[in-house]
Amino acid sequence: MDKYVISPGTVWDPGAQLLSQCVAVENASKTLYLSGQTAITADGQFEGVGDVEAQIRLSFENIRLILDAAGGTLANVVKLTVYFADVSNLDTYTAILGELFPETRPAQTVVEVSRLAMPELLIEIDAVAVL
Repeated sequence: MDKYVISPGTVWDPGAQLLSQCVAVENASKTLYLSGQTAITADGQFEGVGDVEAQIRLSFENIRLILDAAGGTLANVVKLTVYFADVSNLDTYTAILGELFPETRPAQTVVEVSRLAMPELLIEIDAVAVL
């Protein structure tokens, strides 16, 4: 798989630390569309109730586990959609994103919603990955 960023000078450049405007993929053998992941553990328990950082980290850990089962890693993620109950937590999310994606950020959409599926949830993240 060949993955590279397209960032034309004709659109806003958010800087590599935030997101990529476009991630192009060539020679991929499989595309994965992950459902929204949250701070729910494998045994169905909520973790990090009231703690957005813990919920972000568990959401990404769940994404990592799914990718691992499919033969991939977080490096295979090309697109994220992030749903916040309170978008003022964006800085926390961005810092964690920098840890998890130190080289190239995925293309992203970030939105604040009035509520998520369960009241304990502060964030939900879905992903598209290519292998």
